[in-house]
Amino acid sequence: MLKKHETALNFTCVELRTLDQHEDFPEALADPEGLVWQVLNAAWDVCIPVASENALPCYDREGYNKILENAKPFNDPDGRHLSAFTYLRLSPYIIEEHNFMEFERFLKRMHGEAVLDLESCQERADPNF
Repeated sequence: MLKKHETALNFTCVELRTLDQHEDFPEALADPEGLVWQVLNAAWDVCIPVASENALPCYDREGYNKILENAKPFNDPDGRHLSAFTYLRLSPYIIEEHNFMEFERFLKRMHGEAVLDLESCQERADPNF
């Protein structure tokens, strides 16, 4: 239907990790990573553009890395990627110093910029870090 009407698919929850769901809600048997993979690949397989957004507030590197992983799957032989991403759930927490630095890092990586991981560099330089 989407292909017939030349529309894109906008799918949510690209920041969610299955492991987190099993820790917080084991009774749900949720698999957001599997669901995202299945839906994105089904759309890409029939050449439907895919956009996405986060379902929950996201301020940490793990969530941002999951978004980046889904936005442009690593080593995808077909070079498939999201056509757009909408960051939802802006709040005052995002402008707290550490959260803002992580958000800025995420935005740079989303735009393909190489980002130096200062924490890793500092850890290597200072064993007491």
